[in-house]
Amino acid sequence: MEKVRTFIAIKLSPEIISKISGVQEELKRTDAKVKWVKPKNIHLTLKFLGHITSEELEKVKIAIRETLKPFRSFGISISGLGAFPKIEYPRIIWLGVDEGKEELKRMASNLEERLAEIGFAKEKRPFSPHLTLGRVKSQKEKGGLTEALTNTEASHSGNMRVDKIAIIKSELKPQGSIYTSLEEISLKG
Repeated sequence: MEKVRTFIAIKLSPEIISKISGVQEELKRTDAKVKWVKPKNIHLTLKFLGHITSEELEKVKIAIRETLKPFRSFGISISGLGAFPKIEYPRIIWLGVDEGKEELKRMASNLEERLAEIGFAKEKRPFSPHLTLGRVKSQKEKGGLTEALTNTEASHSGNMRVDKIAIIKSELKPQGSIYTSLEEISLKG
């Protein structure tokens, strides 16, 4: 039985993708060893599902629709550049979410609970809404990156309405991940 690697996410508006691309270009000038995420692939993950069967996918679709019934579309603003675990020792470079953060946390928490009921393991770490921009490959030559993370004009990368949630198939290829929407579930207007 074929399994597909999937996750649940919010796709970004073209305007935000364009601004994020500019932020990445600014950070690339630091010459730090970073594997940058292609701007078109940047998204806000709500839940990584892993490799699932077509039967599990159908159960996930039903669970998401049920979970999202009480949610209405809402606005988010992308702002605040940072790094996990911390800026001084960056492994993952990210942009955060300001407006809409609590709504996203509530949505992710409700999805987490509902998906656990149908057999998906709960995340060990608390949900932190963010957009992964890149993964640091080496801590050498990171000085410029650390400085850029604190000085880059990424304090605000745009606003958008969240009006649908996507189930996305992720294919890992040598040239990078290829994402395909399997289903998009709309929120009430």
